[in-house]
Amino acid sequence: MLFLFAVLSVSLIAVSASADEGFHDESEAGVVITSGNTRANTFNFKQKNDYTWSTHKFLFSGNFLDTTSSGVESARSYSLGIRYEEKLSEILSLFVAQNLESDIFAGYLQRYNSDAGVQYQILKDDGITWNAEAGYRYTIENQTSGNQVNKSQLRVYTELLKTVNKNVAAKLWIEYLPNLSNFSDYRINSELSLSALLNELFSIKSGYLVKYINIPLPGVSVTTDTIFTTALVAKF
Repeated sequence: MLFLFAVLSVSLIAVSASADEGFHDESEAGVVITSGNTRANTFNFKQKNDYTWSTHKFLFSGNFLDTTSSGVESARSYSLGIRYEEKLSEILSLFVAQNLESDIFAGYLQRYNSDAGVQYQILKDDGITWNAEAGYRYTIENQTSGNQVNKSQLRVYTELLKTVNKNVAAKLWIEYLPNLSNFSDYRINSELSLSALLNELFSIKSGYLVKYINIPLPGVSVTTDTIFTTALVAKF
């Protein structure tokens, strides 16, 4: 309840600050609806906001995915996150973050992630931006089997953004999350996306997300989930 209140507060602050310098918004929506011989609905929504002042940066993110086919749900996941960054130099920042995620088809009802770490800018030149992060993650996981598991994890993340030209950009990110008490228990997440600008506000984005878990949760036999999305993105 406290986390949801904090997220709501963040959203209200972000909206009120939208007229100020340093605020950025990115809203993404993808909808696929079929009828007739095949009846299926897929909804995919993502939201990102950040506000920067002086050496401080505050971020909010959220996403929701739901798929039903002939009235039967086959996918449902969501996440909400807040993050604070303190810039120490042009290439080095510290961060803390809190995230809530859920994916019942992957075996967990809620997963609460608390992060702390450092971000380093490896390269920013000739249309290429390359960042890396390393830190600690503490996770409380409520599984669909009824178990609750607490984990201490290492988190290693890298993101590469390439601006092909003024209208087209590509991004690749990879996240590695090993359990510090059992390194054979790890997760790897990665996404490759391509964005094409339609005008100053809107763009089309296609992305391919891969989620791999080396030791599946109880009741789940598949180790890899993949999601391919195409969505309309609005930025200001």
